[in-house]
Amino acid sequence: MKNKKLNAVLFVLWIALMMYGILSPANLLPKSIGFFSFIPFFDKIVHSGMFAGFSFLLFWLVADKHKLHKSILITFIVSISFGVITELAQLLLSEITFRSFEWMDLLADAIGVGLSMLLCYFIFIRQQANKRKTHYKQKIIR
Repeated sequence: MKNKKLNAVLFVLWIALMMYGILSPANLLPKSIGFFSFIPFFDKIVHSGMFAGFSFLLFWLVADKHKLHKSILITFIVSISFGVITELAQLLLSEITFRSFEWMDLLADAIGVGLSMLLCYFIFIRQQANKRKTHYKQKIIR
C-alpha cells in the first residue's frame, strides 16, 4: 500500500474489529450464522480470514523499512504471536467470555497468515518488476 497513514488506520481498525470478535462473550454473539451454518468449521475460516487481513496490513507497514524476506519474517512472527496472545486472553478471561484456548484456532490463524504472506510476496515481487521496467523505459527515452 502506498498510503502509509491509511494503512495504519486500517490496521488499527482491523485489530479493534478482531478483538471485538475474539474477546466478546460467546453468549453475546449470534447462535446461528444463518446461510453459513452448513459450512463445516466456519469459525476456523473466519479465524484464517481475520489473521490474513491482520498480516496483510502489517506487512505493508513493515515492507518499506526492510527487505522482502525480513519483512515476511517480522510479519509472520508478530502475527503468530498476536494469535497466541488472543488465545491466551480467551483462556484467562474464560469465566467472563465463556471462550477457551483452542489449538485449532491457532492453526487456522497460521494458515491465514501463511496465505497472506504468499499473496504479499507475489504482490511485492510484481511491484519491484514494474519499478525496474519503468526505470528501464525511462533510461531508453533519455
